[in-house]
Amino acid sequence: MFNSRRKQFETLTWPLSGDLFRFAYWRLGNRQDAEDVVQETFLKAYRSFHTFERGTNARAWMTRIMINVIKDTFKRRSQQPEVLALDDHIDEIEFAQSSSAALQNPETQLTQNEVDPQLLEALKRLPSALLHPLLLREFEDMTYNDIAAVLDVPVGTVMSRLFRARQLVRRLLSGRSGSPDDAATEVANDDLH
Repeated sequence: MFNSRRKQFETLTWPLSGDLFRFAYWRLGNRQDAEDVVQETFLKAYRSFHTFERGTNARAWMTRIMINVIKDTFKRRSQQPEVLALDDHIDEIEFAQSSSAALQNPETQLTQNEVDPQLLEALKRLPSALLHPLLLREFEDMTYNDIAAVLDVPVGTVMSRLFRARQLVRRLLSGRSGSPDDAATEVANDDLH
């Protein structure tokens, strides 16, 4: 029984691991954090696999679990005391990191070289309510219906959040003003209607 449950879980979820990692990486901006989140997502999903309804969208189910893991990760970080700044040694650290790039595996180099730092910074400034639908649509190629299922919001809300997220990212990348706080207020007002 145990082996058949595990095999069913692996067959259903393992093909999603690349998509989940990509989403986590874009959300967190750090390979190690993304790997940790994906691992925790698989553990939580396996523990609650008995609640998964056969025939439903496994990708949406796993993504919803991962979004909750990411939220928990951010919550834990905000509750941790601040670490002392290493301003005096930052140049040395950056040099060591750039020097060690040649020693990293090719997959890591490719992933790091593919990420536009300005885009990553713009995405980090988006509120989660705008960022999640944007990542699911643009980087995971999910349909509006699937995004609505993952985020548990109406399709119309997904469409409006995508529109606002794209506008805000364009403004941030072009250097024009556009506060993510304003976008968060718009999202909160949208949720009330």
